[in-house]
Amino acid sequence: MSRLRTEYHAHMSAIFLSYRRDDSAGFAGRLADALEVAFGHGSVFRDVDDIRPGEDFAQAIESHLRGVSAVLVMIGPNWLGASSGGKRRLDDADDFVRQEIQAALASGKPLIPLLVSNATMPLAADLPAAIAGLSRRQAVVLTDSNWRGDVERFVKDLRALLQAGGNVPVQRRWVPGLVGAVIALAAMGWAFQAWRPQPLAQPAQPVASSTPTADVTGRWTARMKYDWGDQYDEVFEFKYLGDALHGTATYQTGRLTIEQARLKGDWISFITRSQEMLGSNNPWKEVTHRYTGQVTPDGIRFTMESGGGYSIHPPLEFTAKRVQKP
Repeated sequence: MSRLRTEYHAHMSAIFLSYRRDDSAGFAGRLADALEVAFGHGSVFRDVDDIRPGEDFAQAIESHLRGVSAVLVMIGPNWLGASSGGKRRLDDADDFVRQEIQAALASGKPLIPLLVSNATMPLAADLPAAIAGLSRRQAVVLTDSNWRGDVERFVKDLRALLQAGGNVPVQRRWVPGLVGAVIALAAMGWAFQAWRPQPLAQPAQPVASSTPTADVTGRWTARMKYDWGDQYDEVFEFKYLGDALHGTATYQTGRLTIEQARLKGDWISFITRSQEMLGSNNPWKEVTHRYTGQVTPDGIRFTMESGGGYSIHPPLEFTAKRVQKP
């Protein structure tokens, strides 16, 4: 059986994955495996795998950051507060995660925060001034309960980003012998067609799609019964500011700002944040509510998952109805 040799049309990995080993190493490994399946072997730089024994750690990271096309920062629940010697690690100028983020911000390369294990996006005030810009980057949530679906959506968006920059790895195969050469040429032709960069769509002239983006602007209401028995009439309002979707969503008696809103085809997702207290002697805890919904002729069929507070609640399913304008 002929041996197959693979080479990539990229002098370095296209994707740099930054994470803390004691915070999200398991998630980082799972994601790196999925990205290499999607983009090819060698497309992801991850220090645990890609720094050779005896190699200077700082120089290796700096070298790879210069060559990559996108930087992913995986943030778990202990990422912000990780400490060493009684000092928060992010406050140390020599902390490698801080250096990675600082270099990525300075380079102007796409920088995408990835939230795992119900982690929330740090505020600018929580970060050293040198990397405060991270707080303004749109984050992607990867849930353990829907890992496969979340990763598939992220891979699709990341592929479009890399294609726009012309930096998707193109896989080439050489097989000894005439038949192998013919197969290799055919494969290369197919790969070129499949991976070649596509022009960016202009906002005023969206690319035609078999699944056009649904219209969710306006006011929606839903009668929601929570798992502890209380019922509330919740209100959702959506509007566009430029090309970005914004809005508010009520949660029991409060109106919350919608964050990280995404609308693709007939699927919408966003998060809101509330505060929860357990007794008078415990501190407030932030609760993150993650909404995923499908727009149908009957309304938006939502699933809401809440996490991060004192209580654990099962996912809540409900349908929001559009309020007709008078």
